[in-house]
Amino acid sequence: MEKPQLSRQKTVAVVGTGMAGLATAHLLHQDPQKRYHVTLLEKRDQVSLSAESIQIPPQDSAGASLWADVPMRAFAGGFYRNLVRMYDYLGVKYHAQPFLFSFTRLPKHQQSSSGSSCIPRPQMVYASNFHQMPPVPRTSDMIHWCMEAIYTVLCYLWFTICCFVISPYSENLHTGQLSESLDHYLRRIWLPQYYVANYLLPLISSVCTCSHQELLNFPASDVLDYKRRTHRQQHFVVTAGVQCVQPKLLEGVELRLGVQLTHVIPQGNGVQIKYSNGDGNSSSDYFDLVVLAVSPDVAASLFPTLDSQLSAIPTTIVETVAHTDKSTIKPMLHATATQDLIKCSKEARGSYNIGTQRIHLLSNGTKTESVHEQSNSILVTTNPLFPLDKSKVLRSANFIRVLRSPLSRLLINSIFRNRREQESFSDSTVSLSSWRNGDNGVYLAGGWCWDGMVLLEGCVVSAMRIATDLGITVPWDVTAA
Repeated sequence: MEKPQLSRQKTVAVVGTGMAGLATAHLLHQDPQKRYHVTLLEKRDQVSLSAESIQIPPQDSAGASLWADVPMRAFAGGFYRNLVRMYDYLGVKYHAQPFLFSFTRLPKHQQSSSGSSCIPRPQMVYASNFHQMPPVPRTSDMIHWCMEAIYTVLCYLWFTICCFVISPYSENLHTGQLSESLDHYLRRIWLPQYYVANYLLPLISSVCTCSHQELLNFPASDVLDYKRRTHRQQHFVVTAGVQCVQPKLLEGVELRLGVQLTHVIPQGNGVQIKYSNGDGNSSSDYFDLVVLAVSPDVAASLFPTLDSQLSAIPTTIVETVAHTDKSTIKPMLHATATQDLIKCSKEARGSYNIGTQRIHLLSNGTKTESVHEQSNSILVTTNPLFPLDKSKVLRSANFIRVLRSPLSRLLINSIFRNRREQESFSDSTVSLSSWRNGDNGVYLAGGWCWDGMVLLEGCVVSAMRIATDLGITVPWDVTAA
């Protein structure tokens, strides 16, 4: 009697080594039935998840090296539920990290050429989730400070109530009405413009690393959902930096670096990819499935079938710099009494077992520069408004940030809809994509591939959806148990 032949493993190319690509490759490689052979492709000569992070040598021979994540990879409980579950499954250690946010209002449309000497002192300091009493900046006008604090708290409470009580308008596929933008929602709830411009937009735009106007164009549902989920939740950071996550997700996966893809072409029995190597020679391979874990503009250039849909998804370039130049935050440092900061750190250590870190938000009414003081004395500045001393710059990098809009939300949801929703989308008066994720053997993954803020949680969720679609049980998904 002949032995039954084992079915051939399907070959899968995962393009991109950010969190989405690594998580997707890990899930497919760890399939209990061993149905997939995964090849991870990266155009750079190193894995991109923590490619810009900086290793800091230990102060003594017995100490361990520290890592400064570039960009910052803090995550909040409640919103990052699947990311936290994945970290727990992988055994990644993380700890609660309290923050102090200082808000500084710059002269409108502050120009970088004017230098950092004109930076005023902060008008407010806020402790994340009110975990402690924030230090009071040194100011002679205590009455103005108290009035500013009371005004800010009242506006914050009103915005919080609205987030839980007043829902944003949703899209109507049959009339072509798009979902409500954040700008329209904030005006509808009568949130004071002063609070919006000086506190709300600087804080949230630093999370989304975009300009104020780009944030106002977001669907209101994105911001409200983020606020609801993170309300009164702690912030966390990976103890050893995200560089410790890479080897856990890469374990056993075939990795090919220096592969620059040029075309993704579906064939009758698979998908052809064309690429060039570091030596400039062109070549091609065939895979059963291809996962594009890249930004939408890159995916559109590789897979023209989606060009008309993905070209409507807005993107921007974000600059992040790791450095030791404290010139731009000197007014903030001088504005707070040293003994108050020491006291705050002791209070934080008592409840969180970690010292408080400060994030300085400098806003000129259009953009916000975020300066994160890390415990290792390194500063990480995102969207810098002022020039930095080049001799003090440790690492500088530019990233593509995928933005959101009501139209892009509708288009993305049409691509990632499930089959039961297909009929309602086909009846829409809005021109939507007939291509669904996974058609022609091509999948999309990334922080932008879900209905929410473009953050690490979306990367993990998109990887989980691909695994589920391919019949793989996600080991950290408690809902699938």
